[in-house]
Amino acid sequence: MAEKTRAVVRIAGREYTIRANEPEEYIHRVAIYANRKMEEVSKNQPNLSTTMAAILTVINLGDEVLKERDKVQKLEEEIENLKRQVEELEEALQDALEASSEKKTSGPAIYDVFRKEVDNK
Repeated sequence: MAEKTRAVVRIAGREYTIRANEPEEYIHRVAIYANRKMEEVSKNQPNLSTTMAAILTVINLGDEVLKERDKVQKLEEEIENLKRQVEELEEALQDALEASSEKKTSGPAIYDVFRKEVDNK
């Protein structure tokens, strides 16, 4: 098992030791983001306790995550739809090419009547 990274971060004025499988830089990025969100909540609701600010921050972050997941799901559905359209177009193109090929090989022979007349003179 890979060794966990240990990082000391500060959120809402308190230090926390975080252990994770991610690099230390990533842990700090997450902590900075969480701290900024806590500051936003505390700024908008200055009378909240740290616990209440943390709960509202978690709710706000959960909202962000769910909205991003919805966006990703819609994009995945759009990608699947576009893939189906490409497959349908490829099939239609293949059918058109086959039909064109059949017309060339199965059609009647065409003669250049004008040239035959010139050759006979």
